[in-house]
Amino acid sequence: MKKILSLFVGVMLVVVGTAGASNFKPYIGVDAGLNIADFTTRLDFDDRFYSATINAGARIGRGFGVEFFFTHSSSNELDYIIVAEALNHEIYYMGYGFDVFGYYNMSQDFDFFTSFGVANYRMYNKFEYVSPYQDLSSTQSDNNIATRFGIGVMYSFPGDSASGLIQYQYVPVNSEIINVISEFSIGFRYYF
Repeated sequence: MKKILSLFVGVMLVVVGTAGASNFKPYIGVDAGLNIADFTTRLDFDDRFYSATINAGARIGRGFGVEFFFTHSSSNELDYIIVAEALNHEIYYMGYGFDVFGYYNMSQDFDFFTSFGVANYRMYNKFEYVSPYQDLSSTQSDNNIATRFGIGVMYSFPGDSASGLIQYQYVPVNSEIINVISEFSIGFRYYF
């Protein structure tokens, strides 16, 4: 976490220094997403996760931006019940990191953007087995640093104090549980 935060602060300082402080617009935001996972092995799980993300970043000049984020997915569960035995299996993930954005003006209010980032993803894999003879439970977690590549479109509302966006992020996690996550999200940003 310290390395990612230090890298984020370093990138922000360099970009702010080159763009000039007058073009610096900090913001906070939220995203809601539908994410599709490519599992490493064939599982009976639904490959779709829903996620919520909070963001803090800055638009620097007209063409650049940096953003720090934290995301948490919903959990996908499988329940097997056979007479007196039950197995509950649950998978979910959390991630945090930063993205650097390049904005390309399409019109006065619309921007196309690309992004590149680095994030730490922690995957959780939980089992709980209950039978008349024994109760077993186990939680495994897998921590991976991943790169993120994204594209999207942003609309700036009148007054330039807020914007809405639609984006896609490709995240090759390469964990023991999930190979790749495709993140589709909509979001809102409020500028100070």
